[in-house]
Amino acid sequence: MRWLREHGITLLEIPPYSPDLNPIENIWSLIKDKLSKHYPNLHLMNGPEHVVKKTIEEAITHCWELLDSKVFHTLAGSMVDRIEAIIKADGWYTKY
Repeated sequence: MRWLREHGITLLEIPPYSPDLNPIENIWSLIKDKLSKHYPNLHLMNGPEHVVKKTIEEAITHCWELLDSKVFHTLAGSMVDRIEAIIKADGWYTKY
């Protein structure tokens, strides 16, 4: 912390769950939407644990592959705007 202060780096304390600053949360949301659309009964699956795990892994992989690459570019490209919007919000961050 001292080194950061000495080098003029200001840290912001962010909430532990901050989907606006964690793009993977947005991706997981999209994958969950696709899972419910393409595999609506997946949560009801029974059977040997290794079979269930393999089926879930294949379903998630399939849904990942269905994501348009533009989604990733949009999320990455919007990070600066997201961070600026969070910084402008009152009262949630602490400067060190």
